[in-house]
Amino acid sequence: MPTFLVNCAVCKARVAATEEGIANQGGGTGHEGEPIYGERLLVGKCPECYGLVAGHSTQVAIAGYDSEDDEWSLAERIYPRPPRVITYNAPGIVRQSMSEAEVCIQVGANTAACVMFGRAVEAMCRNKLKDGDKFMLGKGLKQLRDEGVIDAKLYAWGTQLSAFRNAAAHPDEEQVFSEQDVEDLRAFAYAIIEYVYDLSDRYADFVARMEQAKAKAKAIAAKKAAGK
Repeated sequence: MPTFLVNCAVCKARVAATEEGIANQGGGTGHEGEPIYGERLLVGKCPECYGLVAGHSTQVAIAGYDSEDDEWSLAERIYPRPPRVITYNAPGIVRQSMSEAEVCIQVGANTAACVMFGRAVEAMCRNKLKDGDKFMLGKGLKQLRDEGVIDAKLYAWGTQLSAFRNAAAHPDEEQVFSEQDVEDLRAFAYAIIEYVYDLSDRYADFVARMEQAKAKAKAIAAKKAAGK
């Protein structure tokens, strides 16, 4: 029976899952020879714990176009516990760091995940602040709070993430990071990054639209009053 490589959420390791089902979409070349890279969904069972697992894979090479054979990326687990997707408003280094942290979580590398979450938030600080390339995580979070970019609660979360990152990055620390610790840090990191790059701008746009709507309604009311 065919298999596919995927990270098992229970075993915390990459396994050759037994393929129970597959769905393909696209792939090959169009009428004018343009490449159409496909994607596929795979469903199977872990050979160790027998848990169900589903993965998503994208085509990276097309037979007869840019390769001798079709080639596909390693499957990314989408069930159970799929990785979160960071907002595309964040710069590349922030998204890359969060993506690598998700990989660490999928294989149970808790210490490495703490380091990558800290790296992502530190990159956010350097991106958002003037002379940001000089800021380390703790100082950057403090200035974001002082400038009103994040509130007191987000700052408190960030300082906890900073403390865990520092402990994870230094070998003289003997702290052990539990799965719950990492899940909490994951939530903190996403909350701060999504607030800074997405929610704050969305709220500003919402307030602007409400002000425009009020002004329009006021102008219409004034026009009606003048016509009476």
